[in-house]
Amino acid sequence: IEYFESFMKDCDAMLIPEATCSAMVKHDWQVFFANHDMPEWEARAKKVAEKIHMATAWLDDNTSLQQILKEKGKKFDEAVTYHDPCHARKVQGIYEQPRNLLAPNYPMVEMSDPNRCCGFGGVTMQTEKFHFAEAAGKPKAAMIKETKAHYVSAECSACRVQLSEAMNNADVETIFKNPLELIAESLKD
Repeated sequence: IEYFESFMKDCDAMLIPEATCSAMVKHDWQVFFANHDMPEWEARAKKVAEKIHMATAWLDDNTSLQQILKEKGKKFDEAVTYHDPCHARKVQGIYEQPRNLLAPNYPMVEMSDPNRCCGFGGVTMQTEKFHFAEAAGKPKAAMIKETKAHYVSAECSACRVQLSEAMNNADVETIFKNPLELIAESLKD
């Protein structure tokens, strides 16, 4: 919190291209401090949270990027399917904005259940309980394969790790890219 406080007066918004991190700073810190009866820190966390935004949500809601992408962005034939990270959709209610920014330049193909958890589940799931992560990842990899999309995208590095592993294990050749990577590709000269 002190880190963010050190420069938050100098900016209008702090963009985080990561669902898990932005959810922690925007939501979890306040819950933690409230549950531990730390009202001063809860208030400080709330002030910081007011300036924290997931990158695609802020860019779609507060800029003309979508229009710029429509007018000036390169159009690609490679389809994209979008996975909704739990910390984006379930915690922050963010799922339309990344799609809004991708759709002008990439054909979008929805998977059968984009809101289903990929199974990353944190450090415990990736170490002691990895068999649970594998079990959760298999159906998600199958959904991605069914779309025949060239790319799967999600604004979450935990999802990137989990989905890449699940797709590799299932011989799915779809490439994972953060939506900001795909947006940047469409704006390159």
